[in-house]
Amino acid sequence: MILHLPPVWRFIARHFAGIRKSLARHYISPDVTACGFAGITYPFDSRVMDGKRLVALAAGAIEAEEIALAEKYIDANDIVVEFGSGLGIAAARMHKAVTPKAHFCFEANPVAVSYAKNLFQMNGLQIDIDQRALGDGSKTAFYAADDYILSSFDPPKHTTHFREIEIPTIKLETVIKDKLPTVIFCDIEGAEDKFLPPEGLAGVAKVIIELHPGLYGDEIVQRMKNRFLAAGFNCAAQSKDTYCFLR
Repeated sequence: MILHLPPVWRFIARHFAGIRKSLARHYISPDVTACGFAGITYPFDSRVMDGKRLVALAAGAIEAEEIALAEKYIDANDIVVEFGSGLGIAAARMHKAVTPKAHFCFEANPVAVSYAKNLFQMNGLQIDIDQRALGDGSKTAFYAADDYILSSFDPPKHTTHFREIEIPTIKLETVIKDKLPTVIFCDIEGAEDKFLPPEGLAGVAKVIIELHPGLYGDEIVQRMKNRFLAAGFNCAAQSKDTYCFLR
């Protein structure tokens, strides 16, 4: 059975996170195998979500800021490269809404990649996903936690249930040369200052990026914004910590 929340509960669950646990108890049963929102069916997978997260998906609450900017500024002529695509939630919504010319995702977490591939296939979305992270082209350590949300490139501080794995990385210039993106869509949890220099985005006209002041402070955020401006971009929009730069 696919969960579709009634409109009133969808609105409430989207804007009030505290209600989601109660809604999960009410709506989630062993018969629920997926949820639906905005034309996308999200399969339930206990490796990466619980009932509360499934309710959040059914309400359109996850990645809402990034998705809204993508739907406004990305169009069918664009070639999108997405770094840190996670479970593919934003990618699926974006692709369904605007169907870009080509769409390439990069994600480090193997469990997330597995879920995203299933999500894209289930919904008939032509999105390519590659289990690599931005870096210098060598392999790097990744800490895959049992609780998907806690996985990180640094040893998790809030759980002892994780395993260290090696994942390949890819240089930004290689991606730019091979994929020829017009759009970069990025949420790499604080590594953007190191691995996504605006000066290296030849041919890219649009960047939708989540910055992380909680991880590196407002000074680094301002430095990143200044680098985008110096590279010829203008800040067209901001939603919380997600920015859209255009040139």
